[in-house]
Amino acid sequence: MMNRPKVQRRVGKYEVGKTLGQGTFAKVRCAVNTETGERVALKILDKEKVLKHKMAEQVTLFPNKIIY
Repeated sequence: MMNRPKVQRRVGKYEVGKTLGQGTFAKVRCAVNTETGERVALKILDKEKVLKHKMAEQVTLFPNKIIY
C-alpha cells in the first residue's frame, strides 16, 4: 500500500488544515492566509443544517468572514 501525500484544501486565500473542533452546525479548522502567513481559525458551517433549523439570522449576526 502506497502512502499518499496529504491533500491541502484551499478556501479563497486560505490553506485549510486540521480540524480543531466541531459542533452540531459547524467545524472549526486551522487555516493559513497564503498571502501573509497569518494563522487563523476558520469556522465552516453546514449550510443545510443552518437553514433547516432556521438559524440563518443568528449566523449572520456575527459576519466576520462568511464564504459560501
